[in-house]
Amino acid sequence: MDLGVFLAVTLPLVATPGASTAVVLRNSIAGGTRAGLFTAAGCNASSVCYGLLTAFGFAAALQEWPSAWFVLRAAGVAYLSWLGLTSLARAIQGTNPTAQVSALAAPDPWHSVSSGFVTNLLNPSLAAYYLVLIPQFIPRGAPFVRGALTLTAIHVALAMSWHSAWAVAGSAMARVLSSGRPRRALDAITGIALLAIAVKIALS
Repeated sequence: MDLGVFLAVTLPLVATPGASTAVVLRNSIAGGTRAGLFTAAGCNASSVCYGLLTAFGFAAALQEWPSAWFVLRAAGVAYLSWLGLTSLARAIQGTNPTAQVSALAAPDPWHSVSSGFVTNLLNPSLAAYYLVLIPQFIPRGAPFVRGALTLTAIHVALAMSWHSAWAVAGSAMARVLSSGRPRRALDAITGIALLAIAVKIALS
């Protein structure tokens, strides 16, 4: 197993903003660092699920079911679109998230974790990373389960660190832009980003 090559491929993927980054930012802007960190935990819990699927042989089965990818992509587009539209609605209405937030973006641990988990679970890019790419880094004849779980642990550690940094950054931005037009603009930018990612996934 060439960890150097694996890291060279994985680090840029982790650092590239995508659906998980956007939902961590969305929730940390609305609910603070705590909400962002719980969202990050949810995102990476879904990575663990995909890692287990890969390690125990479900990846090959899913690859034989092409319609699974279509269903995954359609569900992901719908969910991200809903998140983006709720952020835009908050921007238009001028809702103060410190006083009144949507249930999904509230700093309640369950809502934060579940939004991160569902967003990443429905992310076709993450599914492809685990089900298609990770097996390529496990040498033929090597213990497959151990190799897949090791690579999963490395990816989750890197992604959790990156998402945590975004959670802190989102909360800090929300505090600086805590009222009026700046805060509404931040919500609008987040909503547009989520919708743009949904469109990108739909067209991929």
